[in-house]
Amino acid sequence: MRLDEVHKKVSNREGSWLWIAWLLQPAAFLYLIGASVNRFLRSRGILPRRSFNTVVVSIGNIEVGGVGKTPVTIRIARKLAGMGINTAVVCRNLSAAKGPPIAVRPGSSSGGPPLSDEAILIGRVLGSSCSVYTGPDKTAAVERAVREMKPAVVIVDDGFQHHKLKRDIDVVVLNADHPFGQGGLLPAGTLRESSAALANADYLWINGVTSQTQLSLARRLISARNWKSPFVSSSVVPGKPLKYDGTSDRIGRVVAFCGIGKPQGFKRTLEKTGFEIARFHIYPDHWRYTQNDMQHLMESLRQSAADYLITTEKDAARLGAGSVKAMNLRVLPIRLSVTDQSAEEELLGNILDLVEEKQ
Repeated sequence: MRLDEVHKKVSNREGSWLWIAWLLQPAAFLYLIGASVNRFLRSRGILPRRSFNTVVVSIGNIEVGGVGKTPVTIRIARKLAGMGINTAVVCRNLSAAKGPPIAVRPGSSSGGPPLSDEAILIGRVLGSSCSVYTGPDKTAAVERAVREMKPAVVIVDDGFQHHKLKRDIDVVVLNADHPFGQGGLLPAGTLRESSAALANADYLWINGVTSQTQLSLARRLISARNWKSPFVSSSVVPGKPLKYDGTSDRIGRVVAFCGIGKPQGFKRTLEKTGFEIARFHIYPDHWRYTQNDMQHLMESLRQSAADYLITTEKDAARLGAGSVKAMNLRVLPIRLSVTDQSAEEELLGNILDLVEEKQ
């Protein structure tokens, strides 16, 4: 059994895995202390925080993977760029443990190590309108972005726990179904830090909303931790499946696969969109697909007599254009539909006000 499968069973308290979760509570308590002390020391200036003469906006979360912060990052960056604001986006390159930050170009990078899925996806989607930088150290990536592009705004993907970087606005993205994660703190659950950290958020973005009842419950739960900050809420809207050449295809019987934080969310989206799922293959989050994996998926397609293989945009980014074409793969694009435009407009307005102050 893979480590990610073990962690899922522990977090969900499945059967006898409940006892493993209890045994991991001391480790989770130590993790909580470490995270809390780090945040306290940075926030009080006891440990240094790097600041820049540009507006830094973090789009982060408190849960491991799968809440939709990257689509939120892309949405906010697009809107700012559409207003004529010089915007840069920074994300961590999970494929490199060390090395300098690099500038991402659509479909490639300016040399250096292989790119992780977020960097490839953000670079492909935003590369024509925003500068995109990635590296193992997000602060160093911000520094290079500011030095080379002199942006008015830098958006940091997954920056809520990156305490050595001073942010002007913290947007925290939460899952509408379980805003406080599942099973408590790592390693016994999915939380990166205590839900009490939400008191430090400037905006609370609830993603994956499917009903008003669900949204109301999530807002009540979150308000107990932070009642001052505005809420933004959004739902996931899937598009038509896309072929490797960018043309759309019909909805049909599929073999689906993904290696993301919340694979069941992708499965539910496919089912609600009308796909018939013949088989569903789950890989670990940020999985680097091998030739054997691709051959296994092609064989699964053949045995199931499905119409085609389908996956997420992040997985397609990891596979690369050549493999997507060779496998005749379909990709399911998604966009966010914001249900309360006024809160999002307030967020954008506050960013613009900060830009004017720093000019």
